[in-house]
Amino acid sequence: MHKRMHERMHGRTRERRGPNLAGDGQRGWVTVETAFAALGIGALIVVCVGVFAVCLAWLDLGSAAAEIARQAARDDLTAIQRITDTLPEAAVVSVEREGGLVVVTVATEVRPWGDWLPGIGIQARAVATYEGRVP
Repeated sequence: MHKRMHERMHGRTRERRGPNLAGDGQRGWVTVETAFAALGIGALIVVCVGVFAVCLAWLDLGSAAAEIARQAARDDLTAIQRITDTLPEAAVVSVEREGGLVVVTVATEVRPWGDWLPGIGIQARAVATYEGRVP
C-alpha cells in the first residue's frame, strides 16, 4: 500500500506546503497592494498640491484685478502699471468702462506641474465705480 493511501485510511493527512506558510497562494499580494496604495496616495498628494497652487494663483489674480479696478476708477495710471508689473508675464489685463463702472479682467495660465502637463486657464474680474481723477 502506498504511504498516501495509508495516511488517508487512518485519518492522517498531511498537506504539502511550499514556501508560503499560509498555504493559500496569496504570498506577495500584500506587498503589491501596499505598493499600489502608496502610488495612489502619492498621486493624490500631487493633485492636491496642484489644486492648491491654482487656488492661490486665482486668489492673487483676484486681488490684483480688484486693486487695478480701484486704481483705474481713480485714473491712477502709475499705480496700475506698478500692479501689472507684479503679474506673471503671460497675464492679460483688460480695463473697460461701462457707464459709471470700471470693469477689469485679468487672465493667465497656471502650470502647477511644470511644462509636462497642460496649463490651467484662470481669470478674475473686478468692478469699481468710476471716481474720476483724484487730486
